[in-house]
Amino acid sequence: MRRALLSSSLVFLMSSWSSAVGNHPMSGCGLGYLLLSNHNDSKVAQILGATTNDTYGIQTFGITSGTSGCTEDGAVKLVMQTQAYVEVNFDSLKREMAIGQGEIVETFATLLGATDATRPAMLQFFQSEYIALFPVPRTTPEEMLRTLNDKLSSHPELLG
Repeated sequence: MRRALLSSSLVFLMSSWSSAVGNHPMSGCGLGYLLLSNHNDSKVAQILGATTNDTYGIQTFGITSGTSGCTEDGAVKLVMQTQAYVEVNFDSLKREMAIGQGEIVETFATLLGATDATRPAMLQFFQSEYIALFPVPRTTPEEMLRTLNDKLSSHPELLG
């Protein structure tokens, strides 16, 4: 009985960690997001938020009811849209980020949250950080988004 409890606790903890890492800027929606990770971008807060969501199944309720930050137009959906956009347009996006202009990179900046006023600075940011975003020729969309997320966390003014 004790082993089963320990095993199930580890499964919950591991699933929480896996949902708290990667390209996600937060641990997801739900009570854990509202209480812990919404106001604190630290990895510990993200893990605790994801653990709370996974342990109590609160995120499922939030998704089905549209509460707790789980709205259809919320950040979780935006992250998925951004990831899909980058994967589909990766080669063109890479070229346009290098030159700091283009329709695809402008749309990408808007998906990230740039406004009409902040978009030019965001495009310049992409161009100036190009080497960091694409350190090797085989940089994947996931790697680029992870690096971009880290870089943008230091520049909230670009997001409007």
